[in-house]
Amino acid sequence: MIGFICASPSRQQGQALVLGMLMATAATVSLVVLYNLGQTVESRERLTHAADAAVYSGALEQARTLNTLAYVNRTQIAHQVAMAHLVTLAASAQYARTMQAQRSRGNPPAGLVAMLFGPDAGLAYQAGQAVPDVERGLAAAFDQHDRIVHQVLEAAAATAIGELPKSRERIMRKVLSANFPETVSQGVAGGGGRQGPVLRLLSDGWQGYVERGLATRKAGLWPAVEQAAGRYGFLDSRSATRRNTWMVSPRCPLHRHELRRRGYTWLGPDGRWGALDTQSYHALRSNRWVGCYFREYAMGWGTAQGEKSKAPQGLEYVEEPPLDFSQQDFWRWVEQSTSWDIFGGATNPMANSYAMAGAQRWPSRGLPAYREIALARHGAPLRFAVAVRLPGAALKTTDAGSSVAASSGRFAYAALGKAGGVSVVSAAETYFVRPERRSDGRGELATLFRPYWQARLSAVTPQEATRAGEAP
Repeated sequence: MIGFICASPSRQQGQALVLGMLMATAATVSLVVLYNLGQTVESRERLTHAADAAVYSGALEQARTLNTLAYVNRTQIAHQVAMAHLVTLAASAQYARTMQAQRSRGNPPAGLVAMLFGPDAGLAYQAGQAVPDVERGLAAAFDQHDRIVHQVLEAAAATAIGELPKSRERIMRKVLSANFPETVSQGVAGGGGRQGPVLRLLSDGWQGYVERGLATRKAGLWPAVEQAAGRYGFLDSRSATRRNTWMVSPRCPLHRHELRRRGYTWLGPDGRWGALDTQSYHALRSNRWVGCYFREYAMGWGTAQGEKSKAPQGLEYVEEPPLDFSQQDFWRWVEQSTSWDIFGGATNPMANSYAMAGAQRWPSRGLPAYREIALARHGAPLRFAVAVRLPGAALKTTDAGSSVAASSGRFAYAALGKAGGVSVVSAAETYFVRPERRSDGRGELATLFRPYWQARLSAVTPQEATRAGEAP
C-alpha cells in the first residue's frame, strides 16, 4: 500500500509574498518608465512647437527688417522727387522775377509780344511776378530734405541692419519663455523656477545678405529715382516754340520771328538736381554782312543747382554775358565771343548765360547710399536654424520636476542621454514674393525696393542636425 506524505503548511508560508513583491516591483518600474517616457515625449512635442514658433517669429523679424529697408529706399526716392520739385520751383521763381524786371524795362515790350505771338503770350508775359523770399524758403526746405536722406534715413537703415541679430534672438527667447512660463529664461538670475529652454544658433545667412551701395553710378537708386521723377509732368520738359506768321525779309522768306520757351529739370552726373527755365524773343534781322540772323532778347531766366555742380552737358552759354548791346552789335559780338548758331538755332543761349551767371547754388550731397540684396544672394531666401534644449531638470520626470519620489544611482532615469535634457532643431526663412503676378508674366528677383518679404518654416538640413548633436 502506497502512502502520501504532505508538506507541512508552515513550510509553504511566504513564497507567494516574494513572488507578489517581484511582480509589484516590476509593475512599479514599468509604470515609472512609462510615466517618464510619456513626460519626455510630451516635453519634446511641446518643445518642438515652441521652437517652431520661435524661429518663425525670428523669420518674421527678418521680414520686418527687410521691409523696413525697402520702405527706407522708397522714402529716399520720395525725398529725391521732392528735391527735384524744389529746384524746379526755385528756377521758376527766379524766372518770374527776371521776367518782371525785363517787362518793366520794356525789353521787349509786352505789347510787341502780344502783337507778334498772340494775346495769350502777351498776358503770360504780363503775369510774370516775383514772390518775396520764396527762393530762400525753397532753399531751406531743400536743405532739410538733404539732411534727412543723408542722416536720418541713413541712420535708420544702419540701425535696422546692425540690430537685427539681437532683436531676432530677443524675440525668439521671448516666444520660448511664453511657451514655458513655469521656467526661468536663460540668463535670468534668481527666482525659484526651473531653467527654461536653451537657444543655440546653428546657421545664419544674415551676414553679407544685404550690402550698402553708393548711388554714384547708373544702378540701384539712380534709375529708380529717375523713373519716379518721370511720372511728374512738372519735372518734364517745359519747352515750346511759337512762330509769327508774317514774312520779315525777302532774303529769308521762310524764317519768322520766334518766341522760345525752354525749361527742364535734370539729375546731374554728380547725383545733384538742377533746373533751368528761360524764355526769349528771337527777332529775325538781316544785313549785308551776315544775311538773316536771329537777334535774341532774353525775357526771363532762372536756374537752381548744386553748389559744386557743373552746367548741364550741351548747354550753350558764356561765363560773363554783356548786360546790353547799346555799344556793340549783337551779331558781331556773337561771332567774336561765342560759337552760337544765330542763323538756325533752337535754344536761348543769351538767356542761358544770364541764368548761369545768377544761378542759385544750393549745398547738396547728391544721391544718398542705399541698401540692396547682395548680388550673389538674390536667388536665395534669408535662412537660419537653431537648436533648442530643455534641461532635464525642467522635465516632470521622477528624477526632476515630478512630485513622485526620484530614483537614484543606477535606477535613475537615463533616457535623456548624456545631455540630460530634450533637444530639437528648427529652421525658418524669409523670402521675397509678389502679392500678385507681374502684368508681363515675368519673375522678379528679390529686392529691397519692394516690401514683399514674408516668413515661413524651413526643412532642417543634415548638416544642421549633425551640428545640433555636437557639444555647444
